[in-house]
Amino acid sequence: MTHAVDPRLVRALVPLQAAFAGDGDLWLVGGAVRDVLLDRPLSDWDLVTTGDAEQTARAYAKSVGAPVFPLSERHGAWRVVGEDHEVDITGAPDGITADLLRRDLTVNAIAVRVADGETLAVPGALDDLEERVLRVVSDSSFQDDPLRLLRLVRLSIELDLTVVPETAALAQRDAARASEPAGERQRAELERILVSRDPVDGLRFLDQLGLLGVVLPEVKALASVEQNRYHHLDVLDHTLQVLDAATDLIEQPEFVFGAAAPDVAAALSEPLDADCDVALAVRWGALLHDIAKPYTRAEFENGHIGFPGHAQQGAEMAAAILERLRYSSAMQKCVALLVREHLRLGFLVPEGELDARAVHRYRVATEPWAIASVVVSLADRWSTRGIRARQRWIRRHEQLAIEMTQALTVPVPAPLIRGDALAGAIGCEPGPTIGVLLAQIAEEQAAGTIANEAEAIAFARAQPPAPTN
Repeated sequence: MTHAVDPRLVRALVPLQAAFAGDGDLWLVGGAVRDVLLDRPLSDWDLVTTGDAEQTARAYAKSVGAPVFPLSERHGAWRVVGEDHEVDITGAPDGITADLLRRDLTVNAIAVRVADGETLAVPGALDDLEERVLRVVSDSSFQDDPLRLLRLVRLSIELDLTVVPETAALAQRDAARASEPAGERQRAELERILVSRDPVDGLRFLDQLGLLGVVLPEVKALASVEQNRYHHLDVLDHTLQVLDAATDLIEQPEFVFGAAAPDVAAALSEPLDADCDVALAVRWGALLHDIAKPYTRAEFENGHIGFPGHAQQGAEMAAAILERLRYSSAMQKCVALLVREHLRLGFLVPEGELDARAVHRYRVATEPWAIASVVVSLADRWSTRGIRARQRWIRRHEQLAIEMTQALTVPVPAPLIRGDALAGAIGCEPGPTIGVLLAQIAEEQAAGTIANEAEAIAFARAQPPAPTN
């Protein structure tokens, strides 16, 4: 159906018209049109041509001096990567109307011809956009591509759009197919839900549609797992509160960490690989920190409920989940560490004042993601408010998190002695014994009990010999 030209689309087409002058077969489509009509910024362009997609892409790449490469030979899709945007160009050999009818949601099934602004849309698409609702184009939409199940939730959360009941029912009908797409495709949608403004709403919506137990069955297994009297929620609801708290700490560190907030922000923005930063690992760490509790839950004779070993077992499970989603080994290692060490800071609360030796041990156990570990620990503490919890403990944990973060921002001094020099000085072969001694020397240096190489050697000589097999 043809519609009147929208002035917002006319403005958006100007740079495209300059680049594709005279091409009457080219249409701006999908999310790009949707975002313009929702008054959202347009950064990337999705274009469909009824002509030759490769030829169009190569001509555009040449005109702007940008690289071009194929996205999908099967679907005839090409991408041109500019300085501040990407342009995806796909062929539509059956025509633009057929292309729109194959799309997932009505709000994504709108096309605008670049040459003159003529607008085509599937029935009801512009009305749905005006009413801010998500509706599938076809009842077979999720069967045609099961990734659309996750995308439905992601778009609802990102764009603050309501899924109509009929589409929600179809999603529930086809929910079991959500795990069929490749792990990296699932990951892309789950990740965008996690980094959205309110990831908890996204996860609860996944659960409501029956998708959570399909794509993250380990998280779904947390539901209805009763905890001890230090907790006021079951493990799943507690976990979602931890994720909410971690999200707030990532976005607003200044409200807790004060002068150390820039250091916290810098630590969380450190890249783990080409695609992920530490902040994303913190979100995953918050979501997975208690992932092993259903498998470690124990009831003791005194009626106490505990989860012995859940941190270590949870670290292994977290790494396996992220491997399934095709995350890098660096991401897996970081999240596994955050899960394994999420209790460590809390164990320091009863000890009172934080001394240099405790800071050193914490740093060694959690490096190179010590500050991220503090964030997960504090989010966990904030979300633990059962009848046995006490506000003074929560306050002390928060104070300790601030003190630890401030201490961790102090640069670590250079080692007092190298391993080979220590081995020569004490007449010991290089090996594990020297490694143990260097670790002990580093702790004493942090504690201020030794300050130079001579004292380090004297300390090493005074240690009892290592046991022999």
